[in-house]
Amino acid sequence: MIEKIFQTDTNLILTFVRVGLGIVILPHGAQKLLGWFGGSGFGATISFFNSIGVPSFVAFLVILAEFFGALGLIFGFCTKLSAFGIALTMIGAAVFVRQNGFFMNWFGNQAGEGFEYHILAIVMALVLLIAGGGAYSVDAYIMEKLKQ
Repeated sequence: MIEKIFQTDTNLILTFVRVGLGIVILPHGAQKLLGWFGGSGFGATISFFNSIGVPSFVAFLVILAEFFGALGLIFGFCTKLSAFGIALTMIGAAVFVRQNGFFMNWFGNQAGEGFEYHILAIVMALVLLIAGGGAYSVDAYIMEKLKQ
């Protein structure tokens, strides 16, 4: 069972997908957990989620997925679990956050954002969920040790 968690194809392309997605998601998690990058921090984030009808426990899981899941992706540790959490978070964001069509609000003249970013993040996370973290990941190192 433990092998399935850490199993990975050691393809270098997966490494780029993993690290890229982790770097993009981490600042969002840092906003929610720590209040960095203009974010509200943990308490205010939980309150915001509650105000839009999301239970505190789910908000807590979103914060964990975006911060610790992104760190997991960057280092390639528990990549499949991290990717699963991020995929669920992006699906939730696409459903619960006010959307205004497909395109992002580049020029600030739309009523809300589009969902193109969510689609990219979901697809990247699904690739990692299926194939694993790739080369230069903690998962690959752990699998190598488990095979010995």
